[in-house]
Amino acid sequence: MYAAVKPLSKYLRLKTVRIYDPIFTLHSKCTIVILLTCTFLLSAKQYFGEPILCLSSTKHTEYVQSYCWTMGTYILPMENDSVDASKPVPELALLEHQHQRLALNRSGLSALLADNEQYARIISIAEGVGPETRGVTKRMYLRYYQWVFMILLFQSLLFYFPSYLWKVWEGQRMEQLCCEIGDALILEDTYCMRLRMLTKYFRARFSAIHCCYSIKYAFCELLNLVISVFNFWLMDVIFNGFWHKYIHALAAIPVYDWNLWNLMTSRVFPKVAKCEMFIYGPSGSPKVLDILCVLPLNILNEKLFAVLYVWFLFIAMLAAINILYRLLLVCCPELRLQLLRTHLRGMPKAHVRQVLSSAGYGDWFVLMSVSINVNPTLFRDLLEQLYMEHANKQYVQSANQPKRDDDALDEQVEQAEDRDSDRDREQDHISMVTDEHSVDNMSAAPAVPAVNVHPIRFYTESQA
Repeated sequence: MYAAVKPLSKYLRLKTVRIYDPIFTLHSKCTIVILLTCTFLLSAKQYFGEPILCLSSTKHTEYVQSYCWTMGTYILPMENDSVDASKPVPELALLEHQHQRLALNRSGLSALLADNEQYARIISIAEGVGPETRGVTKRMYLRYYQWVFMILLFQSLLFYFPSYLWKVWEGQRMEQLCCEIGDALILEDTYCMRLRMLTKYFRARFSAIHCCYSIKYAFCELLNLVISVFNFWLMDVIFNGFWHKYIHALAAIPVYDWNLWNLMTSRVFPKVAKCEMFIYGPSGSPKVLDILCVLPLNILNEKLFAVLYVWFLFIAMLAAINILYRLLLVCCPELRLQLLRTHLRGMPKAHVRQVLSSAGYGDWFVLMSVSINVNPTLFRDLLEQLYMEHANKQYVQSANQPKRDDDALDEQVEQAEDRDSDRDREQDHISMVTDEHSVDNMSAAPAVPAVNVHPIRFYTESQA
């Protein structure tokens, strides 16, 4: 048996690069391994024998067993008895009443059936097996045991689908980013090379790509929840009210009430069932064979599905909690900051906040995925590099801002000096023309005493 399920243990091994969180791993790996293990157990005849054994008055036992396996057995459900349920009779009173009737020269199971079919079935050999009135008593046919193997395989594929979808969408991005640097000891050349590569990658600012990356992962988590809810409906339809009936069976385990356990589990996985077959005599007259069948495989089914009942409820609740947690992360940047700091021992909170100031949820999601898969020291150096780059960029911007103001002021001063120079040249030209005109007038005019005339000059502030 171990040799059959041993290959599944390799599927549970942790990979060098992890692309799932723990809850996703429970859905994509643990659930699949549990379902496939149950499938192997139910298909191993050498451990649990034949799935059906029938007892009848005919000599052709193998033919009868094949017929009942193919056509299906049935049980008589207690809740659908032909007795009027609107007038319930206490069990003790019913037993006393029937014992009194038996004392009146009527004995045997046929007399019980004629008097009260419900009581006759209460004292029968097993739950769901007893006398019936043909054409009146309702039957519940059991054909699901032919499909249990296929149902478990289908559930395995169903729970594997989100994992497969995420592997396709993920495209080995984490493996390319985090390969060779997940161990505690890393070669120095590899350490420096991968650190430069990661720093260059996160400097490139693939915010749109990272946002799409995180949305696809959240969709796969939502798909896990949808599949868990769909699985409830599927099992309830196939096993005829599995979730409602089996809760009473599980409630009997803590109090060690094994009678209640056998009673409730037999309504879903009966160990004994009825089968009806027609045979014809030489003259063509039909004869009905009342066949009793034992289903040994249901002894294993009732235990396996009790485990699956608890497991499916557990992972469904985890999936719902995980969706709420994801929404909280999207809406709360401070929580994202605190979660990232858990992978950065000793790094100041202000530095981490400054790195995340220009990063969205998608960038944070990729950073968290990288922190899980790389050496903690390397991841801290990566954040330090990103912080230094961010700090240098802010310093350069603050240094360039005053420089731009001085350049503008110098340009304004130069323009003012140019305007003053043009004004000076115009004044010089006006003075020269005035002097020439004065000389001409003096030669033509009568002589007058010489007077020293000094031309008026206008000086600008720059010339002064």
